[in-house]
Amino acid sequence: MTRRPALLAAALLLPLAALTACGQVQAAAGLPVETPTPTATASPTETATPVAVEPVANDLALGSAHHQLQAGGMNLAVDYWSTLDMGKWTAEAAKPVQLAATITGPNLGTGKRQQRAYISSFSVTSTIIAADGSTTAGPTVQDVSRQTPGYLAMAPYAYSTSFVIPAVPEGTTGVELLISYDVLEQSAPGAEDYSKQTATDTITVAIAQPAEG
Repeated sequence: MTRRPALLAAALLLPLAALTACGQVQAAAGLPVETPTPTATASPTETATPVAVEPVANDLALGSAHHQLQAGGMNLAVDYWSTLDMGKWTAEAAKPVQLAATITGPNLGTGKRQQRAYISSFSVTSTIIAADGSTTAGPTVQDVSRQTPGYLAMAPYAYSTSFVIPAVPEGTTGVELLISYDVLEQSAPGAEDYSKQTATDTITVAIAQPAEG
């Protein structure tokens, strides 16, 4: 019987044992033992996409605006203003608007041989403008004359009224106002028949934004 295979197996085990013993000897001797350094894995960082803010015109930037409108052959001169400073036109504020309208025309006047003109109804519809330029319909305010044929609005008289834009959603950048005037003109001096013309106007007012930071 030979024992060479067993000796060969023992010889093969020696290198592995020697390697293990070598590491133990280094640790026992106080020598540094190299260990693998873990590699940090970078995690993706989400970047917020800024929302582009569409610029909004402000017809009342100077505090008031004067517009000239046409109603058939008549002219309608309208002054708009607000008693609230534009810097206080915030989303949550009640925002008042005043106006005065005067009608002029070649046949109009208060003399016996002149025709008269009246404003029979007035309406304003607001549209809310968001930061991205999208719009949302707002409330409508209407004033219908309770007297026949309407409100006398020829110079030196004027049709004057006011309305309030209520609080709007946070983030609103402006409010657009679509305004309509129904104007009645006598068919002849002293006549009780009238023709109706409609004049429309649009004004846009910016909403003051909160200070950043």
